[in-house]
Amino acid sequence: MAKSAKTKAAKPKTGHHATPFPLFDPGDFTDTGARNLDFATRAASACISGAAKLNWEMLDFMSKRFQKDLACAQNFMTAKTSKTAYHAQAEFVEDALRDYADEASKLLHMAADITNATLEPVEERAEEVLDDLDEHAAEADKAGKAA
Repeated sequence: MAKSAKTKAAKPKTGHHATPFPLFDPGDFTDTGARNLDFATRAASACISGAAKLNWEMLDFMSKRFQKDLACAQNFMTAKTSKTAYHAQAEFVEDALRDYADEASKLLHMAADITNATLEPVEERAEEVLDDLDEHAAEADKAGKAA
């Protein structure tokens, strides 16, 4: 009966340079997760804050526009002649179109600013991650050439 030779299993190496993952140190995952959560929180905060600003802007616009609409309706209903009623209606249409176009432009600019503020931390974190990947890849390449 032949005895099988027992081989010792190699102990996994620990530490930054001895990791079995050349680009990632598993010990860094916790730190990375916390860092990602921080950046995600900043992005979400910017988005929610921006949404609140948009809501307040729309409420303010609608309130002012409603006051104008009531004034126009009053002018239209109290008109003594067809000509006066026609001009009241024409003024209403002109003012409403201008106001809604101006507000749409304002909201689009606000939305663009909110988008930029929301994406800023995401872009910042992406740059950090790309720099870290390049750094780890260079270290792994250096370690591979030294071996």
